[in-house]
Amino acid sequence: MSSIHRYKVGRIEITPLLDGDLDSSLDRIPDPTDRAAAVKLIEAAGGDKALTMDCFAFLLHLPEGPVLIDAGTGSMMTARLGHMHERLAEIGVAAEDIRTIYLTHVHKDHFGGLVDADGRCMFPNAEIVLHEVEAAFWFDTPPEHLPERARGTLALNAKAFGPYAGRIRRVKEGGGAPGIAARLAPGHTPGHAAWIIETGEAPIVAWGDVVHLAALHLMRPETAMIYDLDPATAAKTRRSMLKWVAESGAVVAAAHLDSPGIGHIHHENDHYRFVPLAAS
Repeated sequence: MSSIHRYKVGRIEITPLLDGDLDSSLDRIPDPTDRAAAVKLIEAAGGDKALTMDCFAFLLHLPEGPVLIDAGTGSMMTARLGHMHERLAEIGVAAEDIRTIYLTHVHKDHFGGLVDADGRCMFPNAEIVLHEVEAAFWFDTPPEHLPERARGTLALNAKAFGPYAGRIRRVKEGGGAPGIAARLAPGHTPGHAAWIIETGEAPIVAWGDVVHLAALHLMRPETAMIYDLDPATAAKTRRSMLKWVAESGAVVAAAHLDSPGIGHIHHENDHYRFVPLAAS
């Protein structure tokens, strides 16, 4: 695992928490034309190494106490993942001290760390905050009305969120808390959201799965992958979000950008480039 660093952006300090990494594949690209183009980009970026996705959660160090953006995978995926709680322990933050967890979306690599392997609550004092569109899709839609791929995760959803019954807060667009606002970034899931964090300088934009493979999606944002429930909308969101953060100078904290997962997005000719932030 990489060493842990804290980053200061304006008045906000943020620590990326590396949960582990996850192998992807070009087979996850359904369109043969896109797949052929992706082969060249991945080869140029280092081959198999460029197909490995780092998986980050982020800790905000706020005056009122530490706050999480996403919660890692816990025990719900491979042994290479599920290390976020170790990262918290390394920096001396107790799970009991976390009072708010802002989830970007309801996928197990972002919520699995809410519980242990036996389904016991890992954050006994935390409120879970979700965009209302995401919550309605996963928690209110009858299972038979969900896409088949979404139905396959419902048992894990129940395991993770059950212990937090009564502590799940749904927020509207722009809602959250003073200085932390939800911005819908749909496509990966219907209510996938970025959390916009005011810093007094450039904002921090904490997104989950706007970008999956940096070597691919920064070069070809239009490339669809089967990870997205609505690939066309996800591609549209990816293009608009990349354009916005590049033009605004925002700092991006992203689950699957290359280590350290936090930095700037620069627009260069017909593509984008990720420039990691220097540690404080």
